[in-house]
Amino acid sequence: MSTPAGSRSGNGYWSTQIGATALLGAGCIVASLILLETKPDEPGGAVLVALIGISSLTTFGWAVDSATRSSAQERALFAWAIAQHEAAGHGNDARAMSDAARARDGELGAEQIRILQAFRPDNRYPALVPLSGAPRERPIDGAKNRIGVALIALFLALTGLYFSCIPAVSVLGWPFQLVATILAVVAIVPPGRGRRLGIAAGIVSVLGTLVTVVIVAWRIVTVG
Repeated sequence: MSTPAGSRSGNGYWSTQIGATALLGAGCIVASLILLETKPDEPGGAVLVALIGISSLTTFGWAVDSATRSSAQERALFAWAIAQHEAAGHGNDARAMSDAARARDGELGAEQIRILQAFRPDNRYPALVPLSGAPRERPIDGAKNRIGVALIALFLALTGLYFSCIPAVSVLGWPFQLVATILAVVAIVPPGRGRRLGIAAGIVSVLGTLVTVVIVAWRIVTVG
């Protein structure tokens, strides 16, 4: 089996992304619950911290899906483009992420590769083709890209689950779970990218609904 040339395999980048987003997400959720417990009259701060955590967990889902769905070469190409943009001071902005996705999919032309390579010459382009060659060809099978829809579904499903776990406002989770379920179906039904994230969003949404039902039933029984 061929392996990407160059010093970067991309594994370090993906490990960092997965670990950092998981820790930040879990930490923010725990901090939010502590704030709700210690400062129940000021829920705004706790909700804001929770949304940061939910966003991080959504990014965690994207990172896991992207890393496990990509080949070793694709992971290396994505990380290479991010590193080149970081050297140029662009960071993980929309432009960097767009170029990284195009590099992963073999859609960067030779001139674009040269421009990125110039940002950090010591970090060589990790591909099996020379810089002067054409970009890799990928089969076009008509599959749709539903990553964006799936990520929104996952974010809403996690938000619904968060509210479901708070007895005083557990019913607020239902609207989020309903919309998340609809979007998850949209992401799952057509073939293409986003199906696995859509399935994850659907599972989280169902879990949140079950938690809400249990908490509401428990409150009815205890109050009655």
